[in-house]
Order: sequence, then structure tokens, then C-alpha cells
Amino acid sequence: MPSLHRSLLTILLLALPLQAQGAELARRAFVGISMASVPEAMRAGGLVPTGEGLLIERVIPGSTAEKAGLQAKDILLKLDQAPVRSSADVIGAVRRKRAGDSVSLSLVRDGKVFEQQVTLIGFPPESSSDYETLYEAVESGGALRRAIVTKPKGEERRPAVLFVGGIGCYSIDYPFDQKTPYRQILADLTREGFATMRVEKTGMGDSMGEACATADLDTEVAGYVAGLNALKSKPYVDPEKVFILGHSIGGIVGPLVAEKVPVRGLAVAETVGSTWFEYELINRRRQLKMEGMPLAKIGAQMQLKQWCMHHLLIEKTPRAQILEKRPACAEEMKIPSSDAYLQQIAAINYADLWTRLKPDTLVIYGSADFITSAEEHHEIVSAINAVRPGAATYVEIPDMDHSFYRMKDQDESFRMRRAEEEGETHPNVARIIAEWLKAKAR
Repeated sequence: MPSLHRSLLTILLLALPLQAQGAELARRAFVGISMASVPEAMRAGGLVPTGEGLLIERVIPGSTAEKAGLQAKDILLKLDQAPVRSSADVIGAVRRKRAGDSVSLSLVRDGKVFEQQVTLIGFPPESSSDYETLYEAVESGGALRRAIVTKPKGEERRPAVLFVGGIGCYSIDYPFDQKTPYRQILADLTREGFATMRVEKTGMGDSMGEACATADLDTEVAGYVAGLNALKSKPYVDPEKVFILGHSIGGIVGPLVAEKVPVRGLAVAETVGSTWFEYELINRRRQLKMEGMPLAKIGAQMQLKQWCMHHLLIEKTPRAQILEKRPACAEEMKIPSSDAYLQQIAAINYADLWTRLKPDTLVIYGSADFITSAEEHHEIVSAINAVRPGAATYVEIPDMDHSFYRMKDQDESFRMRRAEEEGETHPNVARIIAEWLKAKAR
């Protein structure tokens, strides 16, 4: 499943070290520029070599770039003496930096080259007048992970929620976007009296550790287990009233975490109830139909999909080797996780996992979601209730899609996603979750 969040074209590249659990984890660098290719007319005079340099289109207020005096129409030539040829060069160079580190820049402005040493500042934190936001850290696999906690004001013990997001590599730290669904839903739950915690994936946001793109499922689960243990230990959290909320693949990862650390209850939304291999095929066919592909062509495409997925998930053949044999598999294997991660996910018998768990469970499906289905969610409910009658509750929201956006139907959501457009968070989803959590926290 695609990530819920898309990175901006703006490079929001890094606040001072933050104390957490006896360890310090500095903020990532916030350079704060948006960049574009250099027009050929601006290369006149030979100061900007062919294939090198990036045009600074905009400088973000409050960023390192603004404080350093960078301007729109400057051309960035080098970072730490290394030529800049693409935005990936900038991201790669700055990703290794933290707030307080320095970087050397080589720039062209008004036909002149000048160099500058810049001290990087950090991303601003999320904040709200309604509740407290704490930037902490947990240790997992020998590396620190960023943990973001929201809590109602005051120190009385509260029920709490650990949030587990969808597949892929992205930051869940949103200082510039209060309306993104994850932040908005967790903020609403906090206003309803719950402490919440998000744990960044390895190598994402402020988190240290291996790159997210190469990490396996066990690594991801371990980070959430560390977060859950830390959340339960908070003096303002009632450890007997801690829940997990999982979205998308978080509806699989969350139960794996709950197997290791008991929780009061689980809530999952827009997730998968079949095995992953089945899901890949069913989801692909559904979306090919929505594209309007003729049935005969769908059949041929599905045969390719089966071949590619069988080799990747069942035979455990590396993607690179599969592509050598059948390059057309590239589109069918465009999944933002490592081979090991997907192969571990594919090995899970979800029905068996759900029947082993003890907590009551809320299962939410938005019928405008074309990435999963109502049937997937009913499978989870049936598996749980078969062994613990009444333990699972199913709620369907008729006009919500996979991303928690309010959408008329699957076709509208499909069109919006294809156009890379976003919507507005459904106004009822946080309320539905909060009502269920409150009932189970009594």
C-alpha cells in the first residue's frame, strides 16, 4: 500500500538536543529551501557547470536558510565541497546532519561565487494550546528512535494510545501541517483525554539506526515494542489502560506488538485480513478494473502479478534477480519496503494471529477505500469472534477512504490519489475511535 503521506518538493532540511529517557536525540536539520533545475540562461558565464547546481526557488521562514541569508534565485553549487547535481544530493548530505552541526555552502548570486559556513538549526516541534507535546526518545536495536507524545495538561493518570502507521518510509512528525490525518486524529484523541505516542521508524525523522528502506519487519516491531513499554511507564499513563491504534499495515504490525506487550484493546482501520499474497492479487485486480482495463488484458496482467509475487514472497527471490528475468515486474513490485520486510509479512497467518490475541478489538473500514475491502475487515472480526464471541466490533464509515479522507466513494478516492491530491480528514473517525476507547477504558 502506498504511504499515506507524500514528501513535499520543499526540502525541509533541521531545535536543540532533547532529553528523553536518559538519552539525547537531536533534531534533524531544517535547511528550508525549495529547489528546481537551473535554467540554461543562468548558466551563462561558466560559473555553473553543465549538469550541476540547483536553483533556490523559495526560502522557508524560520529556517536555517533564512537565518543564513540565502535568497530566492541563488544557485546552490556545493555542499561540504561536494557538487550538487540533484535534490537527492542535498537530502543525502543534510540527512547525516543534526541541529548544531555546520555545513559549508558554495553559491552563485548575481554572477559571483561565494562560500559560506552555516550552523544548522532544527525542525520546530509540533505544538498546540490544547495539550502538551513532548519530544522524547526510546532505544531499540542499539539506536535511538524519536517518540512524539501528546498528553492532556496535568499529571493525573490517563488512558493512552500507541499509534502504528502504514507501510513505507516517511516521517510522522508534522510541525507544518496540523491537518494531516495522523496528527489530526491523535490530537482529537488527546482532547478526549488520551495520551498518545508515535514512534518514528528507523532512520526516519530524528530517528537513528539503519535506513528504513532496508529494515525488516522485526526491526519495525521492536521499535514499537520499545515505545509501548516506555508509554506504559509514564507517570501520567495508567498502564492497565493502554491501547494500540493501527492504520493500514499497522493493522498487522499492531497485533504483532500486542503479542509481545499486553494491551487493553486494539483498534485497526483500513487494513488487511487475508494473507499478504492473496491481498496483493485481490487489490491489483480491483484497481485494474477501476482503471478501465479490458478484462482480457487484466487476465494477462494478473498472470504477471502472480509470477512476480510468487518469486518475491514465496520463493524469496531478491527483487533485483526477478527484474533481471522479467523487467515488467517492476510495476508489480513497487512496494515501499525491503524484500525481507515483505517476505516476513507474507509468512504471517493473520487469522491465527488474531485468534491468539486476548484484547477486545475495534475494526473500522471506510467504504470509499479502494485499497482494502469490507471483506478483509469482516475476516478479522469473524476470526476473533469465533474464539471470543463479542470481542470484535465492526464499524463501517460510508464516506471515508484509505487515508482517512472524506470521499464520496471509491471512484472519487481513486481519482484523487491518481492526481496526487489530498482531502480533508473525516470528521467522525476520531470520535468513533474515542467512544470505543472510553468504553473499554472504564
